[in-house]
Amino acid sequence: MTRICVVGAGPSGLTTIKTLLAAGLEVDCYELSPHIGGHWVIDNPSGRSSAYRSLRTNTTKRMSRFSDYEMPEDWDEFPSFDKVREWLEAYVDRFDFRKHIQTSTEIISAVPRPGGGWQVTLRAGDEAPVVRTYDAVIAASGSYWDPQQPAFTGRFNGDILHAQTYRDPHTPVDTSGANTIVCGIGNTGCEIACEISKSNAATVYLSARSGTWIMPKLVNGVAATKNLPMAHPTDPVPPELSRLPEAEREQKLTEQASETIRQTYGAQMKEFEMLGLPRAPHHPLLKRPSISQDLMDQMVSGRIHAKPDIDRLDGDHVIFTGGESVRADIIICATGYKLSYPYLSQDIANTQDNDLSLFCGIVSPAYHDLFFIGVSRPTGAFWPIAEAQAKFVAAILTKTYTLPPAAEIRQRAGPMLNRVAMNPVLYGLALREELERGRTRKRATS
Repeated sequence: MTRICVVGAGPSGLTTIKTLLAAGLEVDCYELSPHIGGHWVIDNPSGRSSAYRSLRTNTTKRMSRFSDYEMPEDWDEFPSFDKVREWLEAYVDRFDFRKHIQTSTEIISAVPRPGGGWQVTLRAGDEAPVVRTYDAVIAASGSYWDPQQPAFTGRFNGDILHAQTYRDPHTPVDTSGANTIVCGIGNTGCEIACEISKSNAATVYLSARSGTWIMPKLVNGVAATKNLPMAHPTDPVPPELSRLPEAEREQKLTEQASETIRQTYGAQMKEFEMLGLPRAPHHPLLKRPSISQDLMDQMVSGRIHAKPDIDRLDGDHVIFTGGESVRADIIICATGYKLSYPYLSQDIANTQDNDLSLFCGIVSPAYHDLFFIGVSRPTGAFWPIAEAQAKFVAAILTKTYTLPPAAEIRQRAGPMLNRVAMNPVLYGLALREELERGRTRKRATS
């Protein structure tokens, strides 16, 4: 039987285990933490969780669900981190695959074997490393755990921390009475700045290097995306789009969605710009838009002050580009994460551009038995994307689908992060179409 090594038991790893087991494959999953759930386990002993106490999903329950496992109807539309963890634990028990997960185990290295397959070196707790062989490796260890910390010029007398360590306005540093700068206007930066501004901070500055589109979670008390079509990979695709070639339909939908966003939120973005934030790009999906319910109100009320990028530090002061200087006690860097796979060498997984070039967003162009699950920048939720990717991998490993020639794989490989935000439904359709092409290739060679 084909033996598969899955690295990571966060949402992406969990749906991968479940999907591969259902396909009749032998699966071992290794998780560094003593707990499953990855990012959604606050204060995870692995040291890799970036969950804070007020964290909730930014996508609705309908958008976030797995195809065969929904969140309870009576839960909030945007569940809290502890509810997500509860849901993931229940998912594992519902499909009974906990015995396939070995926790508190570090993958030290995964090295390709001559002729195919992988040699995986792992260490369970304080035990000596052991080596195991697998037919394939699936990297599902997450893309939001290795902090990307700015290299500031100058000396600072206060505290500098990355948002990964932030838990609340008092942990790990107390922002009460403090002049606090939050760097970054992604989801996390906006949420942390708003939360601190509602506490007892003296002043909150939100520093942004470049603009992005910022949209609310709720409109008139209802989730802004509650009835959004084409928000989940299993949603139907309108015939006028499905008939088009992949690139054309992606461009058409992106243009339509961008125009809708401009018409709906264009006036709000001009107000953000008047309040000091950098101008957002004309193309709203050039970067993944940020979701913030409270930022506008907190800025209009004067509780949050927009500032440009930090130029340098000078003791008790921070100097921004343009020369303005403010007194500061704390700098919180909500500046994102590096894409990292420490168990894979850079010649196997080249992440120097903080991205991966993959066939169908999944398959390594050089090693066709190495797969990456959960690397994506969708307009919707990550988890159902990971499930669709896992189903694609299952088809490869069960040999119901045949990959194209190596040259075509290399030619079609492309970035998954440094690209326009992708629509989950069109990505799901593209995977299904490629699966059908692969079945046709298999029939032609049978």
